[in-house]
Amino acid sequence: MSSLQIRESQRWRETQLTYDGALWSFSKYTHAVIRKGHSLVVQLCAQIARDLGYRPTILDIGCGWTELYEKLQHITGTYIGVEPSVGQLMRAESRPNQYLIRGVGEKIMLRDSCVDIVLHIADLDHCYDAEKVIAETFRVLKPGGHTIILLENRGRFSNDIRRLIKMEISHGEEHLYYFNVDDIRSLVEPYGKIKFLRSYGFMLGFDAVSKVLPEKIIEGLRSVSDGLMGFSFPKKGQHFIVSATKDMGSDPASLGFLCSNCGASFEWKEKQCLECHHEFKWMRENILDILHEETPQVHST
Repeated sequence: MSSLQIRESQRWRETQLTYDGALWSFSKYTHAVIRKGHSLVVQLCAQIARDLGYRPTILDIGCGWTELYEKLQHITGTYIGVEPSVGQLMRAESRPNQYLIRGVGEKIMLRDSCVDIVLHIADLDHCYDAEKVIAETFRVLKPGGHTIILLENRGRFSNDIRRLIKMEISHGEEHLYYFNVDDIRSLVEPYGKIKFLRSYGFMLGFDAVSKVLPEKIIEGLRSVSDGLMGFSFPKKGQHFIVSATKDMGSDPASLGFLCSNCGASFEWKEKQCLECHHEFKWMRENILDILHEETPQVHST
């Protein structure tokens, strides 16, 4: 491992294993932009469920405390949440048809072709190896399955202005990547096709202004600006969302969990793998911990 990889590995451990979204505070305008993104995720998932004709199996990578489950439970058949942070997972409530795993997107311990939807909601820029995460995403997706990716946008208008006036463009120590739309397109295209693309959040410098305005006015202004700008400039908003579909190929499989040690199938809540006798670690009796405070490289094949 190079010195650069070691530094990145340390930064990943320091920022992700103890990440707690409750510590972050946002302006009223940024909250409005986040709500818009979540609304689009729910709309896309609901449309996929209608097209499928059944409640889909949804895998949520970087699920945090499963906030999105609250918004999706009315259309979800089975929900699997994957999250590296102990603190986030311990805040999650136990729900029927819900499986929680302390792990990473670089190695998803599920069978091939067994998931209808994979969500990457503001998580891909936190991952250690984004290419491997996307490869794993499409491995576990059923043929014709969908991944929905939502991110802050390196290609936003405000960054164009920063370049013009020679200001630094940064994305915070907790992010290992800073993507634009074309970056995501290049990651996805070896495995599938982008079917939906939209960016939103076009009101430059509105974080400060939003401090003195009521939330309803902020939401209205955001909605108007997104309506005017979003379709004309799908790559220039503060955030963007894409939905991509996996190419057709192998037959779909039923949902199944794999041992992180040998890759054999096992039943949820078993104490050890029947093939290799690897003992599983469980948090709060219903959260499988396959991470054990290690970097994603330890779990890579």
